[in-house]
Amino acid sequence: MVQKTSQFHAAEIKVQERLGVAGLVAQTSEGFIRQTMLAQHRQFFHELPFIVLGLVDQQGYSWAVPLFGKPGFISSPNETTLALEALPTLTDLLALDFTLGQKVGALGIQLQSRRRNRLNGIINTINDKSFTIKVEQSFGNCPQYIQKRELEWQTNGLTESPLDRAVIMNWQSEQAIDQHLKTMIEQADTFFIASRTALLDTDPRHGIDASHRGGKPGFIKVEGNTLYFPDFSGNRFFNTLGNIESDGRVGLFFPDFTTGDAAFITGQAKVLWQHPAIPDYQGAERIIAVHIEKSTHLSRFMPMTGVLKEPSPMLDGTGRWHDLAATAADQYQPVKVIDIQPESDTVSSFYLAPLEGQSTVDYTPGQFLPLQLTVAGLPTPLRRSYTLSQAPKSGHYRISVKREQQGLVSKALHDQLAIGDCLQVAKPAGQFTLQPTHQPIVLISGGIGITPMIAMLEGLVKAVDNGVPAQPVWFIHACQNSQNHAFAAQLTQLAKQYDWLSLHTLYSKPLPQDKINVDYQAKGRLSTDRLKHLLPIEQYDVYLCGSSGFMRSLFQGLLEVGVAKTNIYYEFFAEGSIEDDEPTANPAEQACIRFADSDLTAQWHTTDGSLLEFAEAQGISAPHSCRAGNCGACACRLTAGEVAYEKQPSFTTAVGEVLICCAKPAEGSTEIVIDI
Repeated sequence: MVQKTSQFHAAEIKVQERLGVAGLVAQTSEGFIRQTMLAQHRQFFHELPFIVLGLVDQQGYSWAVPLFGKPGFISSPNETTLALEALPTLTDLLALDFTLGQKVGALGIQLQSRRRNRLNGIINTINDKSFTIKVEQSFGNCPQYIQKRELEWQTNGLTESPLDRAVIMNWQSEQAIDQHLKTMIEQADTFFIASRTALLDTDPRHGIDASHRGGKPGFIKVEGNTLYFPDFSGNRFFNTLGNIESDGRVGLFFPDFTTGDAAFITGQAKVLWQHPAIPDYQGAERIIAVHIEKSTHLSRFMPMTGVLKEPSPMLDGTGRWHDLAATAADQYQPVKVIDIQPESDTVSSFYLAPLEGQSTVDYTPGQFLPLQLTVAGLPTPLRRSYTLSQAPKSGHYRISVKREQQGLVSKALHDQLAIGDCLQVAKPAGQFTLQPTHQPIVLISGGIGITPMIAMLEGLVKAVDNGVPAQPVWFIHACQNSQNHAFAAQLTQLAKQYDWLSLHTLYSKPLPQDKINVDYQAKGRLSTDRLKHLLPIEQYDVYLCGSSGFMRSLFQGLLEVGVAKTNIYYEFFAEGSIEDDEPTANPAEQACIRFADSDLTAQWHTTDGSLLEFAEAQGISAPHSCRAGNCGACACRLTAGEVAYEKQPSFTTAVGEVLICCAKPAEGSTEIVIDI
């Protein structure tokens, strides 16, 4: 039997093995990294106004350098060639080895849509104004940690060379960077990193990567001539970390989208697997240290600036270095599991109390609790954030977690944790909380999205019990049936106790023992028409939490019936935003879905979200990775029916395949058959 060759080089595999994900990556990444560009990727690069290249200098050090041009300056004459009608302007300044046959990495990123694709290859041709790259590897990246920005060309930005316009503020070698550059870096929310393998030979897995990093301003720290930044949870391929373990020479590019300034750094990087700051830094799984060997600051270098439209929603689970110095409350503290209570067949509540001599930190209902847990078989702790599912109570926290088949931490909490065990938690955080209002409140949730809503409701109950005048509250929840209806008894009791609370539960697939008007109030899915029937007025504050499809559908419906956008509150963690453009094809309202390999047939409705979300709701373990249509890990064969995408995915599938992570049945397709 011929052994299949891995798509990753030895150091990448070593990192994956160290962190216990090598097997999962091997299962989900097959076909992810290709030796040719997909048609969608070729078109994507063609639309870009800039690209970030990873190149080495004459001494072999990596540099991340941008290349700008009018959209269309990048083209792809065939699936193995990327042609660029521009040359790197920093070749002489940085002593880049920009010659035929040299390895090059390329990152295409579209900040306004959070899309990005990567390409690694060889410089194939060079002339006076252009060059081409022969493709060795091509693959998509997920949209995590990308800040959404609208870019604008500066005056003469398209006609003037960036280096002609720029002023070289400094050039430093083997010394601490100056205060101005230090401040610029520590205020950045975005940078790009180039890394390389030790060998740059004919093996397509050996080469240079250009990648993106994002965080809250302050997520980078500079001490002397060493720079530190956290490594957040990503696609688990560990391309950059694998390169650092292989060679260590990296280049960093820091753009200032407000002023057009840019900073470039090269040096030696090291992964700090057990750094003492890891438990203190919210969201960090590792710390990367870069010993700065050369740096330069170019004023007015970039021909375009950018207006920040929306920070990445993934940043809610991350921190910044100066927060750590400012308060010990942001550090992780030990807590003990004092109770575990099942809330449904898949959801359990974990009650966590501080150790003797410590106390809980006050929080606002709707916020989440960052936690750190050592998972059996993994050498380093993993970090996740879970919504606090009750209003603040003296002496303990409560989180309610759904056991996800592919979730390392959620499975460990359910299968590994016992009463008396300890884990680490940080200060509660998050902005999805009740806003001051005199209007009635509507809390709408789907599935596990009930967790912030039950906490908000408890907060309202507590306020009324303390003498605050009551206001009408509708608690509307959608789930399958009593088996996965969390907090059912508590909600029923509260509805009986408080006449200002209206409870309405919908079961999409009630069980024979489920009783109408006892366990639930209606059968079916939550729709705008049903909301209009339930709610007697139009002026209220609405809070949404559930799957991306559930939220997008209801958000648009609420706008259509006259609810002001400013009165709709939500947290949205899918690709793009809740207000994305119309789908590339109209999705159906409902369809019959047959999962052929699992021999299961179920009725899908538009509020059930993507086909991946629907499969998971049926208990089917489907392959996936990015959940945003970028990586292709979820590609499955469609043997009947047609699908629609809410937003055109960046990954182009083979003929007859669909990306179930972002696909829904198309309008007119009453039956879908998928080989899962």
